[in-house]
Order: sequence, then C-alpha cells, then structure tokens
Amino acid sequence: MHPHIEWLTKRFARNKLTRLLAFGSSNTERRLPGMHWFDCLDLAIQQGYGRPHRFINTGIGGETTRELLARFEQDAAFYQPHAVFITIGGNDSNPAKEMDASEFEGNLKELHRRFTAMDTRVIFQTYYAVNSDGSEHYVKFEAFMDIVRRVAADTDSALIDHFARWTPLRLKHPEIYLPLMIDAFHVNYHGNQVMGVDLARSFGQPLNHDSGHWDEALRIQQLMDQLSVQ
Repeated sequence: MHPHIEWLTKRFARNKLTRLLAFGSSNTERRLPGMHWFDCLDLAIQQGYGRPHRFINTGIGGETTRELLARFEQDAAFYQPHAVFITIGGNDSNPAKEMDASEFEGNLKELHRRFTAMDTRVIFQTYYAVNSDGSEHYVKFEAFMDIVRRVAADTDSALIDHFARWTPLRLKHPEIYLPLMIDAFHVNYHGNQVMGVDLARSFGQPLNHDSGHWDEALRIQQLMDQLSVQ
C-alpha cells in the first residue's frame, strides 16, 4: 500500500473528516446510470469506517490537462481536498488537441505541484485498456499512460494502474472485455464496477458482497489477478 493511501486509511480509522476529490474528464465525470468507480470506493470506505469521508467529483468530459489547470482554483483548490484522484490523458492524446508528450508531462507535474502546495496527496490513475485499432490516437494514448506512470514515480505519488490490469483481459478475453465498454475509450456501468472493486481493494477495503451484487466484477477481478501472473 502506497504511503498516501495508508495515510488516508489511518485518517478514516480515526474518524477524521477527509475530503477526496476526483479530477479528470469523461471517465471521471458522473454521467452514467449505476455505480461509478468513485461511488464504489465511497461505498467501500463507508462499509469499513462509517462516514469520515466526503467525496467530491469535478470531472468534465472532453477535457485535457490544459482545462484542469485552467479551472484548478474553482474546481480543485476551492474544496481543499486531503487527496485527489487525477485520471486524464484520453483527450490529451487525441491528435486534434496538438499536445506533445513534453506538454502533457509538464502539465501533470504542474498539477502535482499545485496540489502538494496545499498539502493534498496525489493519486494518479491510468485508464483501463482502450479498444485500440492501432491508429495514431491509440498509439499516442498508450505512450501518455507511460508518462502518467513516470510522473507518479518521479513525484512519489500513488498510482492505480488500471491499464496494466486491463490489457491482458482485452488481449486474451475480448468476449469478457468488450461487454465492459460503451465504445473504444469509455467503460459502461459494468466496467466502472470492475475499476471500483480494484480501487476498493487497493485501499484494503474490499466491498461487502453478501448480496451478490458484486459477483460479476469480482469474478473479472479474479481473472485479472490470474492473467497478471501468467
């Protein structure tokens, strides 16, 4: 467990009010029916600790790191979060945005600098694996996910690497992967749940699934575990 996440879990255990922010684009924005990945973590913490936490989501679809920086004061600093999930890069890597790797990396580091300046712990996330057709956008996207990993390592930030978890599933079990997606770049309700159970586990707080609600997501999580060691 990364020190940032361990620090958060200790706050939860002491029942200290803790604000967590989700900051990103369409895969962060709360825009679909059903449980979102951020909702899943919210519920897992509630099941384990009660309600010491406040979850705030300021994701806006279509945005890049440029827009996150532009609205930082009103949509991030305003809330004074104790921790932030930054999930970004799908739009930055779109050739139409004309953003190169250097700018993307610099923007991520500037986001990290601004958050740490107000004592906010940064948790970077890669995307799930997108359904690549090998075209320029997809190739650039994979390179940008590598940049997310590098920036997380260089800044000692936490990293939730969904892309690494999902890639073997996409390649080896497309019949399971494809029903988790709306389109090439976006997960649906079921994909959000798979992300959510992984995220909850990374906080040491697996979701209570006595009702059977999480069975499908947990089955896919178990398969991902198996694929990751092959």
